[in-house]
Amino acid sequence: MSEHASAPSREASGFYALCVRRPVALLVLFATLIVIGLISYDRIPLQMMPEGMTEPGLWVDIMHPGSSAAENERKVARVLEEQIRTLSGIESVESRSQDESVALEITYRSDVDMDVAKAELRDRIERARPLMPESVDRIFVWSWSNDQLPVMWLAILDDLGDDRADYLVDTVIKRRIESLDGISNFQAWGILDDSIRILLDEESVIAANLDLGELIRRLAGDNFAEPLGDVVDGGTQYLLRADMRFGSLEEVEEFPVGNGLRVKDIGRVIRAKSVRDRLSRIDGDYAYFASIRKESQANVVDVARKLRRELEEIEKDPEFGGRFRFVKFFDQGEFIESSLGQLESTALWGGGFAVLILFVFLRRVRLTLSVALSIPVSALLAIAWTYFRGGSFNVITMTGITLGVGMLADNSVVVIVNIARLRAEGMPAGRAAAVGAREGGLAVALATLTTVAVFAPMIFMTTNPTMRIL
Repeated sequence: MSEHASAPSREASGFYALCVRRPVALLVLFATLIVIGLISYDRIPLQMMPEGMTEPGLWVDIMHPGSSAAENERKVARVLEEQIRTLSGIESVESRSQDESVALEITYRSDVDMDVAKAELRDRIERARPLMPESVDRIFVWSWSNDQLPVMWLAILDDLGDDRADYLVDTVIKRRIESLDGISNFQAWGILDDSIRILLDEESVIAANLDLGELIRRLAGDNFAEPLGDVVDGGTQYLLRADMRFGSLEEVEEFPVGNGLRVKDIGRVIRAKSVRDRLSRIDGDYAYFASIRKESQANVVDVARKLRRELEEIEKDPEFGGRFRFVKFFDQGEFIESSLGQLESTALWGGGFAVLILFVFLRRVRLTLSVALSIPVSALLAIAWTYFRGGSFNVITMTGITLGVGMLADNSVVVIVNIARLRAEGMPAGRAAAVGAREGGLAVALATLTTVAVFAPMIFMTTNPTMRIL
């Protein structure tokens, strides 16, 4: 009587039975999902970390030749800050004023569309231009992000070692690399700047009884460029500036030093190379070091691949005559691809061991293959879902998929073991598959939802403004 009463509960019905009765439709759906997953896997962008984990920002660099830091702070930085403060989504604005340049760092909330933000910032800059001194030269705007490492650290080796190398690195190579889509900034160290040196003859200085300290102060005092204020005439405002800088070597040579003598009478004036920031050597030879950064919205791996191709073209370019060689110290694109490759390998080994253990206990090839197929297909569907939502394939995504493989194996074992038990009781294969999946569905759903509940709070995580990376 009890067996008869329980019989209806073992009838194959519902969604699982429908799937079993429509094998062709299920196979077509299965193949379609696999194709979509493979296409998504091939096209999904690769990154180290997902976007939006830290605040993005924009950097403004303003060139103002001949200006002082105080003038730049009053007439450039403050003017631009007044325009920028009206923009929405800004977390902070920091400005740094120094001689001949101003730099502004603008940090935005992580949910701001940076393409729109950059367009709005350029609009504010154009509004501020008429309010700035006419001597303001170029204004550069580029994107950055707090979680941005340089795309690449590298050394540039010059096999010829002549004076033209500085120009080629600081102008030609810099321009070519920064013109690549996704590159925001190329910065090189080891470049030598032109300078003017006065080489004094010791005997001539002693014979003229000169005070060198006084001479240095006079040279510095007579070589300057300073603002003199504003003059308003007929409603038009004019900015006055005194520019007393030396314009040529001859002017320095003709500078009076006293007793009817001039600089050329007590020494020589020459052009020479001076260290701009630092000097480095590789294998005993002078080398340039460079860091290359991407725009905040650009994909790291794609940018790194373009950059590697461009560096190879520069090495082979006849314009440079094969004089430059690039030595990479750090390539973030290769690092990301290597890290994701290791995680993929770990997931494959884990899934393989799970399938092997399952086969040892079940000793059923068809049941084991069902579990083996479910693991990669489910991973591909997770990647497809991420791709169509506009996400990226990163360390967090791959870690989640790796954890999901373990959960999937556990859930598959519950269902497969139940199906195997029903088959052992003599139930037909199709009916055992439908009934076994239905009976194990509740346990599988509860186990999965428990894990989801543990990780659900991560959805509501936001960036902490007190923990910015400086």
